[in-house]
Amino acid sequence: MTIRHQIEVESVTFLLLAGAVGIVFAFYSGYKFNPQNIVSLPVVESFQNPIPVITPIPKPDVSSQISPDGEKLLTMSVTTNDSGKTYTFTTSDANGANTQNVYSVTYADTADSMSIPFNTWSPDNKYVFINHIGPSGNDAIVLKANGEPITETESSINSTVIFKAKITNNLYDETTGWASETLLLINTKTSSGEKSTSYWFELPSKAIIPLSTQF
Repeated sequence: MTIRHQIEVESVTFLLLAGAVGIVFAFYSGYKFNPQNIVSLPVVESFQNPIPVITPIPKPDVSSQISPDGEKLLTMSVTTNDSGKTYTFTTSDANGANTQNVYSVTYADTADSMSIPFNTWSPDNKYVFINHIGPSGNDAIVLKANGEPITETESSINSTVIFKAKITNNLYDETTGWASETLLLINTKTSSGEKSTSYWFELPSKAIIPLSTQF
């Protein structure tokens, strides 16, 4: 046997002997396996405590209309969420100061929507009207610009619903704007679609006055 082979045999024998001594020592020292001695690695902890997913807050779509004198602003914010679309209307000074919430509604049905007409402001800036667009057509909803109830019992007035209930010989067509501080102008049409009588809708009495001239 060469010296090299003798060294290799002695090394293997030493390793086997050391292993046997370790086993005997562990047996007689009463060592018991304790799972708590296992150290959790950071990678494992990250799977045990996943990072929460943050759902972004929907950003509203905003549109507005200034009053004819440039003093007041009506703003519509539209927010889309799981419940549908929420329309929130606020009035303010032209610079955004003195904000007042005047109307808010949520529609789950996509067939319903809201809009601000171009001539939404009354000449004295005391009233605004907004449009509800639904499956049966457009409704003009009148509000007080300061956020107060429009009557003692109503926060708003749907002038179109009231008009249709009182006027049955002509079909409601559209609300075009303001004839004065308290008069909304409403146009009608015949069943064949031709232009018919125009009316004034008076606030806050809700009186409907036929006109001799079509607008």
